[in-house]
Amino acid sequence: MTEQVATAAGLRLPSNLWLDQDDYEAGIDERLGRGAISPAQADGLLRFARDGYVVLDLEVEEALLDRVVAEAAALWRSRPADVAYAYDGPARRMSLAEEARDRKPRHRIHDLHSHSASARALYLNPWIHATMRLILGADAVAIQSLFFEYGSQQILHRDPVVVPTGAPGHLVAAWIALEDITPESGALVYVPGSHRLPYYEFAPGCYMFDGTRMGAAEIAAATAFDDEQAARHGLVPQLFTARKGQALLWHGSLRHGGGPVVGDPPPTRKSLVVHFSNLGDYAERAITVVEPDGAGGERRVVMATSELLREGAAAGFQSPMLGRARA
Repeated sequence: MTEQVATAAGLRLPSNLWLDQDDYEAGIDERLGRGAISPAQADGLLRFARDGYVVLDLEVEEALLDRVVAEAAALWRSRPADVAYAYDGPARRMSLAEEARDRKPRHRIHDLHSHSASARALYLNPWIHATMRLILGADAVAIQSLFFEYGSQQILHRDPVVVPTGAPGHLVAAWIALEDITPESGALVYVPGSHRLPYYEFAPGCYMFDGTRMGAAEIAAATAFDDEQAARHGLVPQLFTARKGQALLWHGSLRHGGGPVVGDPPPTRKSLVVHFSNLGDYAERAITVVEPDGAGGERRVVMATSELLREGAAAGFQSPMLGRARA
């Protein structure tokens, strides 16, 4: 596919996503005119193109959201080897976890949908998937899920810097609130319009962070670059104080992070994040986990899968922890 360059408000970003192109408004009008989308969907696509996000009220039962939380909590007791967790570092098997040590603010559980039927229902939620198909202009696939019990308190960042995608611009995320979110709980922070900012170049032609050879200095440089770009264009961070059952769908290039957590003990910010891309661009999903090497040290193991879960028109990768180890 030939790379195109999107422009809006004076900003230019290499992207193949149809909503990033100069003629996105004509494309939305054409779809609306032939009845392919509703007026409400057209408004949502316009917001996504201009601001980089759209909010959905999922209208799912609260009991389903509560079960996601309960099923995540149960993993700390069962400690399965085929689920990964992380806290300020690389992912590790939950069989190596200690609840008292590791279940604390900023931890996350990878691919909860592999062990939680309720999380899988959100992972394959038909409304989210239908909206993703409209945004991507192609069949969508859920790549991974991340469960957060507390606010991440992450600095503002852009997902494609660390999450590879098959085509420029074809990464979209859904952040789903599993409880009512307050500013004190470390609400999601996002910067409307920042999805069109240029990317920091870590090296000539290199726009992705490589944790094997880069560190805090490169992260600080990229953050300062993004801060300067946002300030130059008057782009201001906003808080997503979501209601339980709301979802924020955001362009992968949108700057986002986690606000500060205020309170002792810290309040929770229970949420599920799902990343999406074009189904045709993904052959498999992989994860790198750190585990003991049997000689007193540690090794990195890459697990991968091509297995897809399906529910109606929705498709998503099974957890790579249930797949195979790459040689």
